[in-house]
Amino acid sequence: MRQAKSTKSDVDSVLVLQGRSDETNPYTKTIAIQMWLLGYEFPNTLILLTSDKVYIIASQKKAKILEALQGASGGVPIEILVHGKDGAKNQEMFDKTIAVIKGCGSRVGTIAADKSSGKLVDEWNAAFAPAKSSFSQSDVGAAISDILAVKEESEIKYQKTAGKMCSSIIHGYFIDEMASIFDEEKSITNDKMAERIANVLTNDKLFKKLFSGIPMLDMAEWSTHPIVQSGGNYNLSLTAENSTSQLHAGTVICTLSMRYFMYNATISRTFMIDPTPEQEKNYSFLLGLQKQALAWIRAGVTMGAVYSKIVAHVEEHRPDLKENLTKDFGFVTGIEMSDGTNTIAPGCISTFKPGMVVVLRVGLENMANPKAADKYSKNYAYQLIDSVVVRDNASAELITTGEKEPNDVSFFFNDEEAAPQKASKKDAKRDAKRDANGVDRKPATRKSAILPSKFRSEEKEEESGTRKRREHQKELLNRLLAEGRRRFAGESGDNGEETRVVKKFESYKRETALPREVRSQKILVDERAESIILPIYGMAVPFHISTLKNIVKTEEGDYVYLRINLASPGQGVGKKDNLPQEDAESTFVRSLTFRSTDAVRMNEIHHSITALKRDQVKRETEKAQLADIVQQDRLVPVVGQRPIRLPDVFMRPVADGKRFPAALEIHTNGLRYMAAGRSGGTTIDILFNNIRHLFFQPCDNELLVLIHVHLKNPIMMGKKKTQDIQFYREASDASFDETGNRRRRIRYGDEDEIEAEQEERRRRRQLNKEFKEFASKIADASNHEVEVDTPFREVAFNGVPSRANVLLQPTVDCLVHLSDTPFFIITVADVELVHLERVQFGLKNFDMVFVFKDFKRAPVHVNTVPMKQLDNVKEWLDSVNLAYTEGPVNLNWAPIMKTINNDPAGFFEDGGWSFLAQDSDAEDDESEEEESEFTVSEDEFEESESESSEEESDFGTESEESEEDEDEESGEDWDELEAKAKAYDEKRSHAGDPADNAPPKRARRR
Repeated sequence: MRQAKSTKSDVDSVLVLQGRSDETNPYTKTIAIQMWLLGYEFPNTLILLTSDKVYIIASQKKAKILEALQGASGGVPIEILVHGKDGAKNQEMFDKTIAVIKGCGSRVGTIAADKSSGKLVDEWNAAFAPAKSSFSQSDVGAAISDILAVKEESEIKYQKTAGKMCSSIIHGYFIDEMASIFDEEKSITNDKMAERIANVLTNDKLFKKLFSGIPMLDMAEWSTHPIVQSGGNYNLSLTAENSTSQLHAGTVICTLSMRYFMYNATISRTFMIDPTPEQEKNYSFLLGLQKQALAWIRAGVTMGAVYSKIVAHVEEHRPDLKENLTKDFGFVTGIEMSDGTNTIAPGCISTFKPGMVVVLRVGLENMANPKAADKYSKNYAYQLIDSVVVRDNASAELITTGEKEPNDVSFFFNDEEAAPQKASKKDAKRDAKRDANGVDRKPATRKSAILPSKFRSEEKEEESGTRKRREHQKELLNRLLAEGRRRFAGESGDNGEETRVVKKFESYKRETALPREVRSQKILVDERAESIILPIYGMAVPFHISTLKNIVKTEEGDYVYLRINLASPGQGVGKKDNLPQEDAESTFVRSLTFRSTDAVRMNEIHHSITALKRDQVKRETEKAQLADIVQQDRLVPVVGQRPIRLPDVFMRPVADGKRFPAALEIHTNGLRYMAAGRSGGTTIDILFNNIRHLFFQPCDNELLVLIHVHLKNPIMMGKKKTQDIQFYREASDASFDETGNRRRRIRYGDEDEIEAEQEERRRRRQLNKEFKEFASKIADASNHEVEVDTPFREVAFNGVPSRANVLLQPTVDCLVHLSDTPFFIITVADVELVHLERVQFGLKNFDMVFVFKDFKRAPVHVNTVPMKQLDNVKEWLDSVNLAYTEGPVNLNWAPIMKTINNDPAGFFEDGGWSFLAQDSDAEDDESEEEESEFTVSEDEFEESESESSEEESDFGTESEESEEDEDEESGEDWDELEAKAKAYDEKRSHAGDPADNAPPKRARRR
């Protein structure tokens, strides 16, 4: 039995009495000592601990369970006494127990704080009452706390697992759920939100997703019900009740306590939605205070001393927050969730010992927010709780993880409501260009001849959207600049090229390994050693085939010449051909020439060397192709039931030979496709952990309905590697005979064609439903590690990513073309910037360049995008938070990326991508922000307006008159219409008058 190093009570025996179970108080020291000794809670049980033996009084069923403890080698002797219905026998048993206590001594230890009731308790108290006066009872609760406080490594492992599960629920479920509720403006109460968290343990899908890899999950349970608090009412106690008020988008506190194999761990996080700068400052201070407290928790330090240091730190740096601090800063935890003896509280003399698990908590309560947006945000509180392990001669170790930095727990949903900017010269000029009604006057010139809208209201809305998009792009470019400076701070470039090393080859380890034929002083080709042995000055010199560049055979007269060219540095034309050199002083042999009159022998040598070199190049090429191939795990087939199947689907690319339909199956950890082929068929296994994107594309306006898999790492299909695999079925019914049949001969007209069209529409709907449901089942089988993505055809645009002009469709995470090969997939998360080239007046098309965050990856070009889709492309890029720039000409991206890779830190220090933003939406448009060079005065503006109104069509004049007197003009006959047409022709005939034909006054240059 583990003993406390410092016993607070000196007793001869310890009596632990437990009555009926009390669900309202599941954590008592009596239950804790039972679980620690026996592994289970035993109600209506009495345990007597003496210096040499343990006595247990329990019912018949419990006694049968506890019999397994008797007779254990090296264990403490245990005597089990059965408590039954016979009162006489029970009294005899109690008398025996009291006699044992008297034999040990008069000092009896009990747990005074625990009060219980029940039949066993009542009978024991009645039997013990006559002898009670002869004993002196002492409270051993503090001593038991000291014994249970220090854990063994196996116990700490259980608490680490509990802490891991708490962290996974907060950061893998609660954050996403809360953000989704606030983002979609859903309504839910705090207690309902807490109920959702509690149901995670009963949701098989979430359970497997969050806790994969944790064994014996049935031993996990909630220590207390999850606590979610928001809306101004906060109680930082771990036993607080959830309120029925609505979950409010202000300050949200989530506290979770879980136990695994009876051992507890606790975590609490605070989340801020649209916080004020003062709130962010207070949270940052609280986070720093927790980090400082974590450093102060060390073995040998008293808990009261740590409390005093925390308070002193607050008094020194933020005295205004002292009154808002919580009353204590944590406690020891284990089987008993909260140890009331060992707490980080004032006056506590308990010391931290190695092996203790401490719940460290810091909090600020009753905080006031004078800048609150609503009444629910006027009061707020912060709390941070983590479970830590005290280590010997080291800082405490966190067993609850997860981000808690201000940027990680702050959510901003009102970013678009920008604060009013200060007045500037541009604002004054803009105001000067407004008319009396406050409407902006448009510049006299327009960049395009096409009117943006038929209605002024639509034009204003479009300008407002363009302005918001321009401001958002400025923000994205600034964010890229700041992130680039942070990411490449202190790094040096490498010009984006792979470092080439000198390859050393060894044909033979020793001279004796040379073939015997070298004695003949002839050229030999050793295929086993992949070497050519050449006679040089009477010596056999081997050259590895990798050193051979090429071999040239020529015939001159009676001689046949073989010129063997060897690879050496400085010989190649391009950088790829040039070889690195290890020593600049080395001398290299570039070529050797041999001649002979034996033409047959020389032809054999030429053929052998050529074949050996060809095989070596083939092997090197295959090796380079397999360089990024990652060994996959093995597929685990479904056992005991038939796997979910999608029958009769084709696969692209074709695995082997001619295509045949087969079934796609869902197994435990992946997909399996049995592809038929010429060589008997090929099995293709795709694991869920290797799928990066899963696409479902319906057959609406397409010839195929398909499920497309984009892999993280390529796999081998036959002798080729592929990163994209597609399973599809043709939407048209090939089995339907359209050349004429019995129905065609009987029916006449279009009835059969209408029926065929209806049948095809029905079949397409059925195909879409079947493939969509199967894709959803794939996501479910992967525990939603893989999510289904569907292209949005409504925002698609045309472009040329490879050779043909195709339709590019955005999805949630990608830009794809899946209908034809080669497939085109770009992940938005991988893209740093999109540059739009050839954006200028008069051109029908523009180009797109995708620059990736990995600058060593070559940019991807999409050419010939129609200019009429420019606004749609910009809108999509802005909606997925991709910064874009535009320019009038095509750029040479190879030297640009080389310059960036040479010095990425210097690139971002010099402004980053700002050199591309000269003509883009991210820069201020001087023609809109400032006055145009071509302006008109007020008089000229009014005069030009009057002239233009005089030259308007009479149809426009009539429409204005009709608004004034609509009733009179509503019933015009043909005579009136002919009279108006005649008047219009007469007015047009006066157009030849030079005075009327004079051009309007042009804006003068200022």
